[in-house]
Amino acid sequence: MVVLTRHLLIYLAIPIISLTPLSVIAEGDDEVRTIAVWLFDEQQGLYPSKVLHDVSPNENILVLGRSGYIVDGKFGNALKIGIPRKIDFPKSADLQEGLCPISRMKRTGLFEYEIPEGRTVEPMNWQNAKFAALMTSGEDHLRKQVRFPQVTQTGLNLGSVFDWTVEFWYKPTRGTQEDGVIFELGKGPRGENEIVTRLLVKADGSGFTFFNQPGEVLLHIPSDSDALDPKIGEWHHMAFVYNAKNAQLKHYVNGTLQELPKKSVFRVLDRGIEDYFSIGMDGMWGRALPGKLDEMRFSYGKVYTGEFDPPESFSELYLGSPPEYSMKKGPPLLFTEDRLEESFVPLGERKYLFIDDAIVEESENISFAVNPPKIDQMVMRIDGLDEGEPGSWERFRKHLNIVEDEHGLIRLYTALDDDYLGVFLSRDGIHFEAPDLGREHKGRRNIVIPDARVGTGKMILEHEAAEKDRWKYITGYRRRGVYVYTSPDGYSFNRYRQALLPFWYGTQNYVIYDDQRQKFLGYWRTGFARTPAGHTQREFVFSKTNDIIPPMSFSPVSDEAQRQEAKRRRISGTIPQYLDNGPLIPGRFGMDFPTVFSPEDHIDGPSAGIYNPKVIKYPWAPDTYLAFPIFYFHYYEGYPGQQILYFRRGGGPTETQFATSRDGITWKRYTRPVYVGIGRFDDLDVVQTFIAQGMIKRNDEIWQYVFVDSDYHTAHERTRKRQVYRLIQRFDGFVSADAPYERYGTIITRPLQFDGNRLVLNIDTDAHGYALVGLLDENGNPIKGFSIQESVVINGDHIAIEAEWIKRGIERFRENIRDFDGTIDDVEMSGDVSSLEGRTIRVKIKMRGAKLYSMQFVNK
Repeated sequence: MVVLTRHLLIYLAIPIISLTPLSVIAEGDDEVRTIAVWLFDEQQGLYPSKVLHDVSPNENILVLGRSGYIVDGKFGNALKIGIPRKIDFPKSADLQEGLCPISRMKRTGLFEYEIPEGRTVEPMNWQNAKFAALMTSGEDHLRKQVRFPQVTQTGLNLGSVFDWTVEFWYKPTRGTQEDGVIFELGKGPRGENEIVTRLLVKADGSGFTFFNQPGEVLLHIPSDSDALDPKIGEWHHMAFVYNAKNAQLKHYVNGTLQELPKKSVFRVLDRGIEDYFSIGMDGMWGRALPGKLDEMRFSYGKVYTGEFDPPESFSELYLGSPPEYSMKKGPPLLFTEDRLEESFVPLGERKYLFIDDAIVEESENISFAVNPPKIDQMVMRIDGLDEGEPGSWERFRKHLNIVEDEHGLIRLYTALDDDYLGVFLSRDGIHFEAPDLGREHKGRRNIVIPDARVGTGKMILEHEAAEKDRWKYITGYRRRGVYVYTSPDGYSFNRYRQALLPFWYGTQNYVIYDDQRQKFLGYWRTGFARTPAGHTQREFVFSKTNDIIPPMSFSPVSDEAQRQEAKRRRISGTIPQYLDNGPLIPGRFGMDFPTVFSPEDHIDGPSAGIYNPKVIKYPWAPDTYLAFPIFYFHYYEGYPGQQILYFRRGGGPTETQFATSRDGITWKRYTRPVYVGIGRFDDLDVVQTFIAQGMIKRNDEIWQYVFVDSDYHTAHERTRKRQVYRLIQRFDGFVSADAPYERYGTIITRPLQFDGNRLVLNIDTDAHGYALVGLLDENGNPIKGFSIQESVVINGDHIAIEAEWIKRGIERFRENIRDFDGTIDDVEMSGDVSSLEGRTIRVKIKMRGAKLYSMQFVNK
């Protein structure tokens, strides 16, 4: 009889410790529940220290060591144990980290450590971190914020107190003279005793050995020798099913029962303060497994109660099928380099914002200027909320997300206590309230995601997505990497158990959907570059992907490529880049993606860092990417008189600048006037401004929000006076093409073709300025009936005013209206340009004392 039970687990799960997975009951047997599932489907080329995910709800994560490699597998990828990666470790002179204390650097494992008294094993460092895949409760001298479980307190601690199943796919790849470890669980301290449970494959290919020191068991398990023969080298499914009641372990190869080993009683290990679990090697990184492992699963209960057909991949079982949805599709990008040689710009009905001169062929007396918003009013005061609660609300200032939902409700998402994600709601954009979502943390009940350190993410609302995935939130999680949460309503989220990207997530990063490319663009902070003084230079790198369903690929960078980069620009001496956090926690973003935002010495001086770029794909016009980069002025380097301010005030102030782009990659910066600067906000002296991510359109206004702080970055003394203000920006008004008051300014566009019958301008001339509009043919000659001389003057402040021309009666006009020859009925005016639709033309705009924000051909 064939009996096969499969675990029907959902592919998403909020990581709640008490979460109980769904289960299936085998015929007449105890409940079958998952303990851990490692698919090993992380990207090939994955660096050491990156997380290997347990996709069950129990989060028994591993980290990859120097001897572990992600390679082709039976299903997707697999774990292979190989020769430890050769690393040319940086010299101590290359490890200068500015103000970073040596004690903090030592936690990265770049130093050797003295063997503690009473021990015999050297503490782990990068030199000796030659494991393949590991979780550990020891090695506390290193960074371990990924939160490994206490493995002796989990179901991985196999014994005779419950039925259990261990299964995996195995492919032998080489011969060996010693037995190879499948897994080893040790009480610890590592290498100081032999209190372990260990499964090995025998070197002679006769089977496996199960060693359980507490039960004093050394059990030989016969197996199919062909399945263990590296000369044959094929994938085989191995299953070990233990019946605690009759003390019988059964072994299956491809579902076929093997010769029974003798009955044995195993004992679980006592709790170990420094316990560990290693795959592919023992606790001293010996007895390397001579092959590959794929899809390893530990379960409570007897998954198989008789011979069976080998299972298919567990991936869909645990991760589910990717969500299906049609993404919004916009027009192709218009101003990319590959289109510069086109004979005309196919403008169609696109709105063109004058954020730069992309459409301008000629100009005279025209300058492009950023237009800071009006600081409207305070909408939230946060004075003293974290007094006596270290770390509480500390990240609020940098990480606001403003989103308007499908019902017109304005949602402000932010980090609350301990970086839990919370939300505030408003109908009018001024009065915000905290909804009761039924989850409480430190007295707050507006909790959206009840996980620590997730409040620094980016919220995305995709109206075209399937309902269950309409809201997406991209953030870090327990320092393991970048993760994706999804939700149908934006109030209750589920998390993909595999990381989107495997890098340390240190601040708010940004993912936007680009409808014109039908891709998601990512902007990720890296600290790999260095300032002239050798401090960390905050920059952002750029990624592009078709979707954000984990995992997302990246291009691993060789050590040699990093050394060559070090000759070209200032970067960290910690090469390879993954060494920067230590062997038990992922490193930060480095050179794996191209740099897209970086301070420029010749513009910003030597003391600048980009804290966040705050990138937005402008929703109300194509080909328009906006950024509001937060610039951090470092007091701790530069002139001696500047460094004095560090001791007086702290790290330094921040301001919100402005930048624009036509493709989200190449940016034009507008450094002054500053978009939101420091100074007096009502009764508060502000020294830091952090604009929120997102914007709201109401009538002819764009609402943005800014967090302001009276304390310097890393201030020595804190007042904790913080507020949120609403900003009001003119619709399309971020940048304008400005003509001076004293003389004419002129713009002539590149040749273009349009669709529509009217030309509409967003323009402000105030009272004493004006503008004239003319249309030229492809050779630059005025088109009769549409010339500058026939243009009706545009005067005043208009969000959308039609250009008009005098069609009849122009000859009746003189220099003085008192000499006008006739009546107004003798004059005909029209803005109809439909006769030119589809022709190649140029637009000429002549202005004085005016600001031109946008233009668009429309159908009226």
